[in-house]
Amino acid sequence: MFAVTEWIGPSRRSWGACATQLFGALGQSVLAGLIYYIRNWRMAQFIIATPFTVVSVYIWFIPESARWLLGRGRIDEAKMLITKVAAINKRTISDSILEKIVMKETETKGGIIVLFQSPVLRKYFLTIIMAWFSLNLTYFCLSFNVGNFGLDIFLTQAMFGLTELPAHILCIWLLEFVGRKVSIMSTLLIGGFLCFSILAVPQDNAIAVTTLAIAGRFFTNWAGSVCSLYVQELFPTSFRQTASGLGSIASRAGGLLSPLLNMLAVYHWSIPIVVYSSLTVVSGALSYLLPETRKRELPDSTDEAERKLKNTTSRNQPESTKQTLNKSTKL
Repeated sequence: MFAVTEWIGPSRRSWGACATQLFGALGQSVLAGLIYYIRNWRMAQFIIATPFTVVSVYIWFIPESARWLLGRGRIDEAKMLITKVAAINKRTISDSILEKIVMKETETKGGIIVLFQSPVLRKYFLTIIMAWFSLNLTYFCLSFNVGNFGLDIFLTQAMFGLTELPAHILCIWLLEFVGRKVSIMSTLLIGGFLCFSILAVPQDNAIAVTTLAIAGRFFTNWAGSVCSLYVQELFPTSFRQTASGLGSIASRAGGLLSPLLNMLAVYHWSIPIVVYSSLTVVSGALSYLLPETRKRELPDSTDEAERKLKNTTSRNQPESTKQTLNKSTKL
């Protein structure tokens, strides 16, 4: 994901990030048919694990991030990589432009230290972590409960996978049309309220329950695509990989807790739905704290990330407020 977002320009970044998610949706669709015909979990595990052998080979041919190389002081490698990419795109890059790129101030320190030193990054981080955790908790609670909706388990699983395809395709367009902030807020809020709606229908109405579950999972999965891109654009190069890694840990924590949350249904069937729906709605509301990053260059330092937040806040202020502030500061 880093290679995709850091090499693609702002106008096409959502294409690269969301297109990679399409393959996961295809895998979900294929999984239902695979298990239906095999009916042997050991053989299914072997087949599912086979593609990872291909990944272990081609991963060594993926180019490193030039931003990361510059941040680590590996100037010559970064120059060679930038020149190579320009040649592949049939573009020429002059030595003067290359030197300007190399001389751009970058932050050498990174990791969790950067997070603790910046209140702005802490706010970004906690908000996006909350969103990632809650949406994955909802996603996997619905996925692991696939056999309890009343319809055929293989049909429901196939529908889960097939509905993910339009979610990622729509995500590509809407990320550029309405932006990241509106996208993540709307998908989390709609997904959470759809899951809440399951409580309002009779549980013996399998079609209604399954439809609402699929719709809720559709929007939470959509929110996951937005988060995958958003976390890359919010944080500077020195902290970007750490933020994405910690976000992935939070999402996996949601997946790990989802079976335990579903087990609370033995006390009352509504408990899991209330918990994960509430967390998703709260995360959608908290996403209002995030700035818009559409069509903006990735920040390379903490100062640059904070400066972009101030610019965003200034642009979003009403004109009357700006005029009042200007008058109050005149001598």
